[in-house]
Amino acid sequence: MPIFLISLLSCVVLISLLRGIAHRIGVVDHPGGRKLHEQPTPTVGGIAMFLAVLLALTVDHSLHGRVVILLGSSAVLVVLGILDDKYGLPVRLRLLIQALLATIVIVAAGGEVTHLGVEFGRDIPLGILAVPFSAIAFVGGINAINMIDGADGMAGKMVLISMLGVVAIFYIAGAPELPIALAMIGTVLGFLLFNSRIFVKRAHVFMGDAGSMWLGLVLGWFMAKLTHHQVSAAPALVLWLFGIPLMDTLTVMLRRVTQKRSPFDPDRTHIHHVFQDHGLSISFSVLMLGIVQLLLVGTGVIFYVVHAPDYVVFWSFVLLLSVYVYGMRTYGQSLRQLSMQQETSPAGSDFSETMEHLERG
Repeated sequence: MPIFLISLLSCVVLISLLRGIAHRIGVVDHPGGRKLHEQPTPTVGGIAMFLAVLLALTVDHSLHGRVVILLGSSAVLVVLGILDDKYGLPVRLRLLIQALLATIVIVAAGGEVTHLGVEFGRDIPLGILAVPFSAIAFVGGINAINMIDGADGMAGKMVLISMLGVVAIFYIAGAPELPIALAMIGTVLGFLLFNSRIFVKRAHVFMGDAGSMWLGLVLGWFMAKLTHHQVSAAPALVLWLFGIPLMDTLTVMLRRVTQKRSPFDPDRTHIHHVFQDHGLSISFSVLMLGIVQLLLVGTGVIFYVVHAPDYVVFWSFVLLLSVYVYGMRTYGQSLRQLSMQQETSPAGSDFSETMEHLERG
């Protein structure tokens, strides 16, 4: 049986089993605060996805060497995520552990990015900065996936589409990491059967931090592998394949820093929150962003196929990111102005109640 199907079916079975015991072991996300769901929801998706990939790789005899190190580090992140979902760990502790595990994957599992590509007329080697730069990139990727996980099906679809781009490039290049990528696609798709509003009316399970963090780590490892000799993609291609999670995280963190707040302070300024506050449904918001993500990742694959120059890949993304940042800033300002106008109008109380309902989820 193909590794993709083993992973998919294993994830479906594991989620079905774990959902039954989630409430008894306290692995449940309760409504309240900025959360949009209205019923207690099991957060066992990340655990099930990890176990499904582990099983699929074992059956396929692909669990060896550097893959063992990658999944061992992922297992620690799964445990960290479970504890964070249940107890809410300090941000600094999470970042410290993420950085440590990322460094292990970089050094021992071949996740190092050694150069930045030809962006200013010549290739830019990282030299002794390769490991710290890669660690920062890995931690950024982990938290990009974690921070975009704020609506049913959002993080899962973003990761799935990124993985599809990775698989396409691995297939073209004949990369040995292709089976692992296929197992990842299978497990994410199995999770989305329970989480995406395409398949269900509401999410029956969340991936939780246990899912988003280890998915971010593996995705980061794939991105590093894209820059190695077997594939030899432009390092800037990673930006296109990460797509919306990266752009949204950079924009949100920049906004928080300019407001003299911690970049990790929670709020409702992510793009899916802004769309919902403008009256768009969760399903439509996720669908729109999924289409945009598909276009971004598809552009990255096309850049690879046509061997686009490194500087074209990099500077075109910088231009796109600049437009995105400006658009989100303008969009957010219009929302605040609408809020002020509504609050001063006779119907202001109705608007306030609607916003309060959105904040409660």
